[in-house]
Amino acid sequence: MANYFITSMEDPMPSAIEIAQAKRIKLFNANGQTAKIVETEYNNAHAYAQKNLGTEGKVINLYQYFQGLSYQDDPVIDRVIINQITQKSGFELRNNAAYKDNKLRLKISFLYNRLYSIDYYDRFGFLDRTDYYDQGCLSFTDFYEDKGRLVLTQYYNDNGQPIIFMHYRGGEGNSPVLTLIQLYYRDVWHNFDSEISFRAYFFDELAQNDLKAVFFADRSERTLYEFQQMHQLVPRYLIFHSSVTINGQRNGRLFGMYEGISDMLNEGSLNGLISSTNKEADDVANIFKTNHSYAIPVTYSHDVKRVPFADRSPYSLIAVARLSGEKQLDHIIRAVIKLKTKYPQLNLTFYGYEQSTIDKTTGPALHSLVNKSNAQNYIHFAGFKNDLNNIYDSAWLEILTSKYEGFAMALLEAQEHGCPAVAYNINYGPNEIITDNYTGKLVQSDDENQLVQTLDALLSHPAILADYSKNAYQEVKKYSFNNVANAWYNFELNEHLIN
Repeated sequence: MANYFITSMEDPMPSAIEIAQAKRIKLFNANGQTAKIVETEYNNAHAYAQKNLGTEGKVINLYQYFQGLSYQDDPVIDRVIINQITQKSGFELRNNAAYKDNKLRLKISFLYNRLYSIDYYDRFGFLDRTDYYDQGCLSFTDFYEDKGRLVLTQYYNDNGQPIIFMHYRGGEGNSPVLTLIQLYYRDVWHNFDSEISFRAYFFDELAQNDLKAVFFADRSERTLYEFQQMHQLVPRYLIFHSSVTINGQRNGRLFGMYEGISDMLNEGSLNGLISSTNKEADDVANIFKTNHSYAIPVTYSHDVKRVPFADRSPYSLIAVARLSGEKQLDHIIRAVIKLKTKYPQLNLTFYGYEQSTIDKTTGPALHSLVNKSNAQNYIHFAGFKNDLNNIYDSAWLEILTSKYEGFAMALLEAQEHGCPAVAYNINYGPNEIITDNYTGKLVQSDDENQLVQTLDALLSHPAILADYSKNAYQEVKKYSFNNVANAWYNFELNEHLIN
């Protein structure tokens, strides 16, 4: 049996979902099962990302599946390609650009020290096309019309023949709209009106070649509609990585993408639902009226070297979260500003993505709040970090103030490193990871005054924090590798996926 965990793509700066997938591969391999990650978006940085996550040979990308390119590990091939193009054209190469009669005709770009793209300009200076390269292979080309609008993208196979065409037409605001996808596969042309139908065909292809396949949707926006359009009858499950309702409550309004789940369960295009906490699994079962709702932690804890609390950096607070509105990080900033006078050594550092494609205002607003409060010397934004082990090992406290969560992986990571935590007592995650008054403190959600009071009480009693730290190392074992692997095994037994 092969298990396929579907996402958008593995990023070199991975999200919690991609990190969870990489760990899940190890769980299934430990149970003697095959497990693969499925990407639905083209990934130019796949080599770097897979090396970073340790998923080499475990990833299937939709586009690369059909292209079958023979990647070249040696970057010398990139310079050979560049020299061949410029010499044949008679252009003069200067640094990463090429000229003819002192007019720019080519612009060369690199990504992670490999040739990434070459822009081609006509004699009037208009961008004609962009060729994209992937590990020494010409992978796809974007073609533009005279207004610089994308009209066609074509992807190549290993022989340099175009086998995927994506056609665009002008839409509102003069932006390109994808209108047709063509795939040449097994000597037949296949036409798709949308990316959804294209992805559904790809999923069917995977399922047809693996009669014991099981699909898990880690990105609902990339899989739910696709599951409905599939023809192959394979088990399909949705994994929730956040709250299913907008306010994180059972009686709250569902996020739009989840409104069709009940119908999918009834029609058989979805077989079950997996949450990261017991509370959410119970709520999900109630909301969607299903007996196929399971609680499986999104990740597992590791055995790490214990750090004596006395060796930690005094009054060092951290928050590990992307800078987005639902994380309510301004609550933490205001709390620290209020406490700074009483605790001169106090400092706070945020670790997480500065800006998402969805929320472009929260990050700048948080920076502005810090600047207007003259708090730049003790409140810092460190951005995304691949490795936070030393950070967790040196912090006195981690703080979480989200409106809602699916699990709060950062809390588990902190606890496995013996870092005490203070978190809003929300659905879902904190109250199953933190043992209140034993490994940390739970605060009434959205209560900034109680947050300040709780931090004040803990900062004034380091001995309590030292006890929390010692207890966290022990309590987090409930999320051990073996325990989480057993949770997956029991799920498979209940769903008759294994005997």
